[in-house]
Amino acid sequence: MRRQYGWFWLVQVAAVVETALLFTAGVILRDAEALGFAFVLLLTLGWIVFRPGKIVPVLVRGLVFADVAFWMLPAAVTNGVSHDTAPSIILPGVLSATSVVGLVAALAFLLSRGNLAAGRGLARAVSLVGLLAILAITGYAAATGSTNTGGRAGDLVIAATNARFSTNTLTADHGTVTVDFTNNDLFWHTFTVSALDVDIRSPVKGHERISFNAPPGTYEFFCAIPGHKQIGMRGTLVIR
Repeated sequence: MRRQYGWFWLVQVAAVVETALLFTAGVILRDAEALGFAFVLLLTLGWIVFRPGKIVPVLVRGLVFADVAFWMLPAAVTNGVSHDTAPSIILPGVLSATSVVGLVAALAFLLSRGNLAAGRGLARAVSLVGLLAILAITGYAAATGSTNTGGRAGDLVIAATNARFSTNTLTADHGTVTVDFTNNDLFWHTFTVSALDVDIRSPVKGHERISFNAPPGTYEFFCAIPGHKQIGMRGTLVIR
């Protein structure tokens, strides 16, 4: 039987690539969220193999593609504009390109009402655009990526790893305070101190450094991404 390189084929390819990237990122970064998304995509593959019908798994994949693209596309742009390290540009860039391609293919397949022959010519064209985007992102990152992500003496250094802050207590003298914040997770985190109007937003492997004026007192810092504060991403900033 002749292989049909249509929208469903492209959904399959995007899902396989995305699963591999998410699993690899989850293991290397110790990111439970990335591993969770990879597991969901693996479940959809099992659904397609062992159960009749392809609409439900493609719909689930479309939701995963949309979520990953929502977080990764601005992450790639932010890290690229900031000239962060090459990996911090390439990883979200490749994930966003794969997710956008997969989302387009999933929507087209669903609009075709599950027609496996739909989009044979267009699907290959979209896959080619996605491949060119990945090559362009990789080339840009290699040419502009920085290797300097270190903090400076006197900075309050804090990082986010596996949806946890590296410390729950920070102490500094009043006046100008500088926070050096690194996000080691795949998805976005923030270092937010509402009482001081501080809101550092950082994508995967993003490295942000900000200075602000702080009077003496005790303040709460937390991650403002929905749900992260509730799972423990919070702490206390003491200004003497």
